[in-house]
Amino acid sequence: MDETISATDYRLSPFGDFLGIEQIASDDTAAVCRMKLSSDHFNAGGRVHGGALSSLADTAAGLVVRANRPEHSVSATTDLSIAYIQSPLNFCVSAKATLLHAGKRLHRVEIIIVDDDTTDFDQARLVARATATFIINKTID
Repeated sequence: MDETISATDYRLSPFGDFLGIEQIASDDTAAVCRMKLSSDHFNAGGRVHGGALSSLADTAAGLVVRANRPEHSVSATTDLSIAYIQSPLNFCVSAKATLLHAGKRLHRVEIIIVDDDTTDFDQARLVARATATFIINKTID
């Protein structure tokens, strides 16, 4: 994904807005989002809640699926598997979702989440790695 690509104009979900997830860039192969962290994102142990990180992964994956699904269709996450590697050290995390497969009914996406506000995912500190599957349904007119 070219770092100069501007974000496709997709409105994020109200839940994504609530969490503070921002779309940075997207095209038909990948999407990048970031989430600035506050104490509201923490669990009782003082670490970033896993649900916040999985929501970031799901949101980034959903953007790349939206860019690939057929016109007049909708998509929904059917499976999301996440491995938490280490806690973030900074007050921002970034996610990159890469399309692995775009079939007629299912799309598969791989997501990496890194520490800090960055687009250099190769050099960043890995926080989590996830995969997601989305089902594609035609809308009823």
